[in-house]
Amino acid sequence: MAKYTKQDRKTLIGWFPNLKNDSNFKITSDCTPAYNCIGWALGMNDVWVGLDHPTNFSWSWWPSSVPCNSKKESLVKLFEYFGFSKCRNSCIEENYDKVALFANSAGWTHAARVVSNTELHSKIGTAWDIYHSKDNIFTESDYGSIYMYMFRPIADRYITDLKRPSLGKVFTKSFSAAQRL
Repeated sequence: MAKYTKQDRKTLIGWFPNLKNDSNFKITSDCTPAYNCIGWALGMNDVWVGLDHPTNFSWSWWPSSVPCNSKKESLVKLFEYFGFSKCRNSCIEENYDKVALFANSAGWTHAARVVSNTELHSKIGTAWDIYHSKDNIFTESDYGSIYMYMFRPIADRYITDLKRPSLGKVFTKSFSAAQRL
């Protein structure tokens, strides 16, 4: 069970002011640098999937067969690597996982799980997992906006398990659970 405070909520609203009036906003996890939004959207809550880990921990992972850069196409190729395909919208389809990919003018920035026609489940950097509305939460200066939706059959979740890195390949620096917080 997530243990968070009113101050945690205020911190998130400070980062993303549009959350203040979002009726779907809810914190759903404790803070952890063990995974990021990309890993979370792919179904991994123990892998930082991205260009660089933003803390002093020297671990992150990206499949070697996918171009590793900030271009929006690279993030699309990453999700394709894990069995996702482009789709037209966020409408929930029975037996499918959907994700929303975000970008700003600098390139891709974020990915979130689509949990309803109006709601997303995101991991915010090294901080919390949150539920939030899909529209007008982020700004150009942070995560920007949704540029693509992708989906895959729920039955294909095993692809993530098959292609995910082993922990030995991900963590290049050891640290205790206390250091992770």
